[in-house]
Amino acid sequence: MPWHHPEMNCSSLSLKWALLCLVCVSLSSCTGQTAGERLADMPHWMGGEPAGVPPRRGTPEYDAWMAARAQEAARPKTDQPK
Repeated sequence: MPWHHPEMNCSSLSLKWALLCLVCVSLSSCTGQTAGERLADMPHWMGGEPAGVPPRRGTPEYDAWMAARAQEAARPKTDQPK
């Protein structure tokens, strides 16, 4: 066929893939959450974090958790039952 140019078809396909990747990245940035935040919200059996994992640094929950740990560390340990 005289109108078919394989090199033009390849560049057009590459451009389409590049645009598709750009659209996917753009849409994923609209979610407002990072991949780690989405994984943290998932149940453990789906690949999320297990129970008992400390909160993320920089959050108010982390500051409260660190204050509780410091308070526990400052408590005298001599009267613990053995």
